[in-house]
Amino acid sequence: MAFCSLSSQFYKNGFCAVDNAFITDYMSDADEIQIKVYLMGMYVSSQPDTNITDTASMAEYLGIKDSQVVSAFEYWRSVGLVTITSTSPLKVSYNYLPSIGGKIHKFKQGRFTDFNAQMQAFFPHRMITPNEYERYYEFLESSKIKDETLITIAGYCVANKGDGIRSNYILAVARDWLNLGIRTPEQAEEKIKQAESCTEILREISRALGRKNLPDFEDRQLYLKWTGSWGFSDEVILHAASLCKNKGGMNRLDDTLDGYFRMSLFTIEEIDAYIESRRKLINTAKEIVRILGGRYDNYDYFIEKYVTPWLGKGFDKDALILIAEQCFIKGTKSPEGMNTLVNRYLKEGCLSADAIREHLAALSDRDKAVSSIIKATGSSRNITNNDRDLYAVWSIDWGFSDEIINYAASLSAGKAQAMSYVGNMLAKWKSAGVNTLEQAKSIGYVSATPSKQPDRSYERHYTKQELDAFLGDTEDFDNIEL
Repeated sequence: MAFCSLSSQFYKNGFCAVDNAFITDYMSDADEIQIKVYLMGMYVSSQPDTNITDTASMAEYLGIKDSQVVSAFEYWRSVGLVTITSTSPLKVSYNYLPSIGGKIHKFKQGRFTDFNAQMQAFFPHRMITPNEYERYYEFLESSKIKDETLITIAGYCVANKGDGIRSNYILAVARDWLNLGIRTPEQAEEKIKQAESCTEILREISRALGRKNLPDFEDRQLYLKWTGSWGFSDEVILHAASLCKNKGGMNRLDDTLDGYFRMSLFTIEEIDAYIESRRKLINTAKEIVRILGGRYDNYDYFIEKYVTPWLGKGFDKDALILIAEQCFIKGTKSPEGMNTLVNRYLKEGCLSADAIREHLAALSDRDKAVSSIIKATGSSRNITNNDRDLYAVWSIDWGFSDEIINYAASLSAGKAQAMSYVGNMLAKWKSAGVNTLEQAKSIGYVSATPSKQPDRSYERHYTKQELDAFLGDTEDFDNIEL
């Protein structure tokens, strides 16, 4: 720890130093979001303890998207103000601000004379700064497109946005068009014709969104992305717009179509099917949470963590609702507790509400049979899990009917550890091949105590491999107390 330090209160009430060169040479070329991100990054860099630790928390604080934070830092990297030391996660190092005079590259004299004159003609009310020209030059050199292409794009941007725009805006459009394969002035002119021809469909989209204002330049750019880069038809875009009516305008529609694009939903039928499936998921999640006695402001996590995996295992909605009701009755109110019961039914192969009811009915009949056996031994105690396990062995594994088991229980009446006597008798009858009540009665009671010690002189010892082959994996055996 440093010998001297500033208190947290000092940082909170102090100031963030910004180099004057940033204001005089760089700020005018940047847009609002880029300036916000740069200043917030400066502030975070000066704080020893802050909650803004990544792009997501910065985006949330500034009220913008994560991608806008990344894009802003990419811009500041391109002009030399920051160095991006890591992209995943994003880590940024702020550089010492160079002066404009020291950062312009040297180009062949006269190389951009005509370009400069034509670009300046678009801005009669201000002079293009050296820094802006530098960015244009770098873009032309790196992209290898013709000067006339960038001039055509700049003219289109000014015509639609006015001469108050800066180089960062023009270059952003140029990069988008370059990604679409537009490299020549002729291709740029064709792109402009396409953009101008979409005015009527954009008006329809605006009406579908519940907007009254006319489409602008950004709307056209979005439309060209939706139809060109993403491949959506006008019908699909209008359908998506109707779903976003009065819910955020073009930005909300852009986010919605982005989601459809990522999920490869390109037709109205696919989109409607997804929406209906999503609606059912949300309704199922809400009903389960309501039964369990909980509440969520957003059900996305609950759906992703529990409902979708449950449905993926084969359970239907009615089965999950029934399981939730059983959990509530049992006093289990957590999703994880319900998940345990879901997996138990999965193991039993009960994936529908009817299958669960049939399984419970079978368990109820089993308990009635076990209760009758205990009563036949002369006891009035409650049923235990060990009783259920023994009954399963006697009835399922050994194949004895309930009347034979009850007869054995009646012969064990009054005995200490009566169920043990029942088991021993049934084991003797099994060895004797008894399979009817008449045969059991003919043999009657058989003492569980052997008359003499068996001769073990011939006893063979078996290897693990032999025992595994004869008996199977003992890890799968249930522990049954005899």
